[in-house]
Amino acid sequence: MLFALGLLKFGNPVVMEKFLETPSEWLEWVLSPWPTAYGYGVAMGVLGLTVLLGRRGSWPGPWWLMGLPLMWFGWQCVSALFTVDGTLTRLVLPHFAVCAACFYAGAGWLGRWSSLRGVWVWVLAALLWVIGYGVDQRFRGLPETRAFILQHEATHWRDFPAEERKRWEEAGTLIRTPDGWKAHPKLLEKASSLRISSTLFYPNTLAGALLMMGPVVLWALGTTDRLTPAARVFSVMSVGAGCLACLYWSGSKAGWLIGLGLAFLGFWAWPWPARVRLVVLGLVLGVGLTLFAVRYAGFFQRGAPSVAARWDYWRAAWQTAWEHPWVGTGPGTFQRPYERIKPPEAEMARLTHNDYLQQASDSGWPAALAYTVWVVGVLVRTGRQVWSRPDREPFFVWLGLVAWAAQSFVEFNLYIPGLAWPAFALAGWLMAVSGENQSTEGAVGR
Repeated sequence: MLFALGLLKFGNPVVMEKFLETPSEWLEWVLSPWPTAYGYGVAMGVLGLTVLLGRRGSWPGPWWLMGLPLMWFGWQCVSALFTVDGTLTRLVLPHFAVCAACFYAGAGWLGRWSSLRGVWVWVLAALLWVIGYGVDQRFRGLPETRAFILQHEATHWRDFPAEERKRWEEAGTLIRTPDGWKAHPKLLEKASSLRISSTLFYPNTLAGALLMMGPVVLWALGTTDRLTPAARVFSVMSVGAGCLACLYWSGSKAGWLIGLGLAFLGFWAWPWPARVRLVVLGLVLGVGLTLFAVRYAGFFQRGAPSVAARWDYWRAAWQTAWEHPWVGTGPGTFQRPYERIKPPEAEMARLTHNDYLQQASDSGWPAALAYTVWVVGVLVRTGRQVWSRPDREPFFVWLGLVAWAAQSFVEFNLYIPGLAWPAFALAGWLMAVSGENQSTEGAVGR
């Protein structure tokens, strides 16, 4: 359930917690995101179950790899003592604690089961909601929002309610002009792009959720014995088409390329004849890259502005990491040194859009090294063991984690509870079931 709630309610960065309001009526509880504090309550319950029901005896994997999340979090606590912004660090540190706890919960509690089919039922339900919400956003919500903004732009927002207008002006959404007010250029750009984000923070976060959870959910649908063969084919094609459509409408360039990379890994691992494999891979990559070129031709003609912006973030993070090599500026505080370093014309950013580099900037090189070695170590160790069985559940979980880790080079997945908590938990479970001490207790929730 925590995985499903993450997709629906905890898809915002923890450093932006102050912008989330607690829902006040039942419809808001259904449709709006929840403050992360509610997620901490659920996570504490999971941790309690881990302590009560967790595995006994040796842990899966070498001690240094299993201990890295604890070492990483310990260094976060050291860095927090020297933070330049206690408010931001207090938002991030509990989230990191839950991340580490989720890894050990995955290895110690979920690792008791060789399959998580019962979990994927919840995730499938959440994914269907995400897809449905995204389709509605693409064909109704965003066009209506664009029409609303253009209507008020024509009247310089003079007919907009005064209290709302003042609030929007204070937030920077509206800019005062001699004729009245105008919308911030970024708001106009987003309104005209029609990029969907569904229940997640923004379009690239949606892409990350689809890439991480999509492969294993499609595996679960395609292999369940609760459906007839025809129903399985229909379900896989329907959900797969929904995921692809939402990925396309998200407009995530990195997400689309990572999706092609997952397709490449999946087809390459499958034990087909070499000629068939090459033909299928050529067809998939050819169609995918052609769609990419057509879809984003205008983006590259404009000089790839988001790529240039990321270079600014990365340069600032790199500079900060070397100015504060041991403890950084404090967990979650990238925006503070960036305010000082960024070019005057550059857009403000709260996160680095590179989790590995932000670890160095925020918490020092020891934290960055521990985190990066852990991610790579888990993927390499488990990948070697699941590669030979590409028709099994662990392989598809591994594909999702590869997507999560790859997108973290250009996004801030580590700071999104709805992505980070499941990723850490699934990494722990994958270590347990792909190791030598694989559980034989069957499937959870079967």
